[in-house]
Amino acid sequence: MQRGDGGYMRVVAGMPDANARLPASANRRLKEEERRALVIRLREQGWSYRRISDELNISYAVVSRWLDGDDMATPPLTPLPIRVTLVSSPQTGDTVREGTHTALVPQTAPPRPMAPESPAPLLEHLVAQNRALMHRVDQLVAAEAARKQAMNDLELRLVANIEEQHKRLGERLFDSIKSLLRKFSRG
Repeated sequence: MQRGDGGYMRVVAGMPDANARLPASANRRLKEEERRALVIRLREQGWSYRRISDELNISYAVVSRWLDGDDMATPPLTPLPIRVTLVSSPQTGDTVREGTHTALVPQTAPPRPMAPESPAPLLEHLVAQNRALMHRVDQLVAAEAARKQAMNDLELRLVANIEEQHKRLGERLFDSIKSLLRKFSRG
């Protein structure tokens, strides 16, 4: 903050010193270690991840990885490889079937034999996917149980409210009938 003309305070958001603005070419001259140190310094000064990313022309993911660490960004699981089976056709070429997709392979292409894959990486991948799916299932079960409990509580409150209103309306109706009977019996 700086004291401006007339005693007013001027605030430059994110930068304690307005003269310390970054030149447009700052990112081009710096090595990776220097850029990383600059990112950390700017974050300590209160800059947001997005502003650092924009000013230094670095992707948001890189800024996030530098500030949060590599272990915070877990990559998503890659899908399992699809096996391709070759089916010969009496027509001009061979037909390759991959799931529901069909492609025509020219006659000159020799059929490639499938290399036997080691079951260990595939098994590890399947176990990792299974763990992720089981975790998600547990989350969904817990959310569904909480929703069911909330619905049961709501139902009980609604029934109690309806019964209370029914009782009050019955009492009011009974009182109205009594007062009408008194009026008619006097008259």
